[in-house]
Amino acid sequence: MRYLLVDRIDELVEGVSAKARKNVAMTEDYLEWHFPEQPVVPGTLILEGFAQLAGWLEAASSGFARWVLLDHVTSARYFGAAVPGDRIDLVLESVATPDPARRAYRGESTVNGVRQASVEFEGRVVAVESLDSRERMERAYKTLRGEGPAAPPPKRKP
Repeated sequence: MRYLLVDRIDELVEGVSAKARKNVAMTEDYLEWHFPEQPVVPGTLILEGFAQLAGWLEAASSGFARWVLLDHVTSARYFGAAVPGDRIDLVLESVATPDPARRAYRGESTVNGVRQASVEFEGRVVAVESLDSRERMERAYKTLRGEGPAAPPPKRKP
């Protein structure tokens, strides 16, 4: 992933829903061009944040065996803009789908409690190992949950 668009996963109910946040920093390079002297987070990156959160939901729900790759956007509506200094709150819920190789989601984002975006999308399920190692994904997830990396084992005296 070029951009990590989920900074913290606050809640996750396996197979059901997730809540997360993205903190917008002026140092994010896409803001330099979108738009010069009036930076706003592009709507497509908010959608990508939801797609990443869906991936984390699938990974955590499958013991880090599976991930979801977005391949169909049913609806994406934007009601406002996020700017540097804002915190985007993402709420995602899984929607039933008849195909076990696919997942569907509905999400809404807010900034300061005001609705910013509403999305519905689908994706195909892939093996985590086709993207990255399971161990690396588990460590990243723990960091996103605020658990941080595991402490190294104590050194043995020679």
